[in-house]
Amino acid sequence: MTSALRYEWVRLTSVRSTWWLIGLSVVAQGLLALVLTLSGKSRDEPLAGDAAALALSGGTGMIPLIFVFMGLIGVFATGHEYRYGTIRASLTAFPRRIHLWAAKTLLVAAVAAVVGTLLAAESLGIGLLVGGPGAEEVFTGPRMGRVAVGYVVFLVVCALFGLALAGITRSIPAAIVLLITLPMIIEGLIALILGMEAFESLRSLAAYLPFTAGERMMAVSAETPLDGGPAPLRPLTGGLTFTAYGAALLALWGTLFIKRDA
Repeated sequence: MTSALRYEWVRLTSVRSTWWLIGLSVVAQGLLALVLTLSGKSRDEPLAGDAAALALSGGTGMIPLIFVFMGLIGVFATGHEYRYGTIRASLTAFPRRIHLWAAKTLLVAAVAAVVGTLLAAESLGIGLLVGGPGAEEVFTGPRMGRVAVGYVVFLVVCALFGLALAGITRSIPAAIVLLITLPMIIEGLIALILGMEAFESLRSLAAYLPFTAGERMMAVSAETPLDGGPAPLRPLTGGLTFTAYGAALLALWGTLFIKRDA
């Protein structure tokens, strides 16, 4: 297992796309934190808690950018091996596939956790610098700590989503399409269908859609449902729901990875 972890570390850090995606995440996070912090305050009123949470989480839910970058790190972590056929060499070196599966999962999760922590710290620093009077109290409040932790967990699960999708499809393009369309298109269509009068009894299920539930980890207040829509989940419930989806997807990939041919 130690050798598999070392192997995956060298492979993941030697892929240029990993560093490009981390760099893009840092730049995008900084710009989004700056814009969202400045737009969330006014001359007469201090920065609101919701605006601070949005800036701290890089606009997740409004501008789905950073979590796509983290998901792509997961996609490329295993997708490149199928694209270039190096998965056969990996399986030859590590015939116990469960070790290779676990090493990929742990390494991608660890990288996403470290990057997510750095991004949250970056947003915090920018918010304190440009947030104006009262920004320190808002950004260092107890709710912001939960938002920051939720943001890191959200990015970790997004990276594992990408890893599992690439492993299941064994195709980088297919995994990327699924990673982008699932939160941006598919969930919206499902929520729209469940909002119809014919599905009124199932309307509450829309709150349990993967990314809809996951985004609740970065919320600081309960939102009022519009037009009789489903009540939003509590942050802990949303986080557990999103993590459960990620765990199920990883388990499916692990089962397929162990049983089917390379």
